Amino acid sequence: MERKESDPDRPYGPDEPYRERRVHHDQRYLDGDPVERAADTEVVTSFSPARRAFELIYLVFAVIDVLILIRILLKVLGANTAVPFTGFVYALTDPLLNPFRDLLPTIVTGRSIFEMSAVIGFIVYALLGYVLARLMAIMFMRNVSVAQSSRSRGYRPRVD
Repeated sequence: MERKESDPDRPYGPDEPYRERRVHHDQRYLDGDPVERAADTEVVTSFSPARRAFELIYLVFAVIDVLILIRILLKVLGANTAVPFTGFVYALTDPLLNPFRDLLPTIVTGRSIFEMSAVIGFIVYALLGYVLARLMAIMFMRNVSVAQSSRSRGYRPRVD
């Protein structure tokens, strides 16, 4: 395919789908805007040191709530207790639900069991996780800005 040389001031024509334009890397102005070397610029990032602890609290209480929710569903659906998964979930959630045991009546219909105390435990653990995470945010959350010089080469727009 042969490429025609074109006049840079002439707009694209029907026989000319594109036009090549060379840009020099040592150019100090691109489209009229002054630029400075990337090595002279600073990169500013912002983070909070307490963010990991904040997320960890949410994760721990989310796992607890999911396990309690699975227990509620397994009991309501009358899951077979001989299956290892069911026994595993019940063994993990029993110590978590001990403070709420016999708080409210348990409704039994055939093989289906609805533990209202487990629902209360689910709500309490969700609220406890939220309150602890918010306390962590209030007490320790602060933004730290870090500025560092860029080591890459090239030009970046200068902000005046």
